[in-house]
Amino acid sequence: MYEAKVIGHFSNVPVFRLADLTQIVENREYAKKFLQRMVRQGKLQKIKRDSYTMHEDPFLVSTFLVKPSYISSVSALSFHRLITQIPKEVFCFTTKQSKVINFVSRINFVHTKYFFGFKPEKYEKFYIPIATPEKAIIDSIDIVPFSVFEEAFEKIDVELLVTYLKNIKKSSIVKRIGYLAGKNGFDIHEELKNFINNKYIFLDPLAKKNGKKDKKWKVIVNG
Repeated sequence: MYEAKVIGHFSNVPVFRLADLTQIVENREYAKKFLQRMVRQGKLQKIKRDSYTMHEDPFLVSTFLVKPSYISSVSALSFHRLITQIPKEVFCFTTKQSKVINFVSRINFVHTKYFFGFKPEKYEKFYIPIATPEKAIIDSIDIVPFSVFEEAFEKIDVELLVTYLKNIKKSSIVKRIGYLAGKNGFDIHEELKNFINNKYIFLDPLAKKNGKKDKKWKVIVNG
């Protein structure tokens, strides 16, 4: 007798748990058996322990599985339609420990010390936290090769990008993003020169370890 009510209610939320169901089905043990039966019948899906959904979209459910978190890197850039390659995985950033959850596809939760640069964006009929293009570019370092996301520089707010880099203050990030910005027509060296140390680093940490030195940004241009 609960089925129609449960389906009607939980189709309007990305993820729910046993505690949520007990607001409708008061008997906890019956609620557990009810969930098990619904999963067996294919009327809802179990994502992980005590996390269920009536949707099949990993992008939608991701940030509801680990909190706090926000969608970033190429997942966010694809959402903003700034890259042509469609990611097969979802990338989320969190203050918690890194982990992977497999649901339809792989959902990657990446620990970050720089938990900012995102806002609620409408997706389907929900609002979910998604990085701005500028923060998504920064978050992509060490996640995917630069060739995957570099085209996103065509449509960025360069002042916002500089603000983020000044807040982060990490030389390796400043040098890599600064070089790529310059390569794509945005010379931000003057604003960021105080964050550049003299140690040379490889431009793309995921590419082959060879290349020519760029004295301006102190990077070895590899890839």
